[in-house]
Amino acid sequence: MKDQFFTKESCDRCNSKLGTRTMSWFNEDTICMECSSKEDEIKKSLPDGGKSYEGCGYLPDITKQEATK
Repeated sequence: MKDQFFTKESCDRCNSKLGTRTMSWFNEDTICMECSSKEDEIKKSLPDGGKSYEGCGYLPDITKQEATK
């Protein structure tokens, strides 16, 4: 399968038009910078800055007990 990172036109999370893009810390989503900032806030709430969650395949829910693992 061909990598679509540079050809995607909208964010995989919020569906906004992509200008600057990045890959999600948690999965393979191509996301906009606003969604990336939201991920940064989630990472800050997780143990050890979320390092143990890198590439986990899902977006951790910090409103539950996820952050206390």
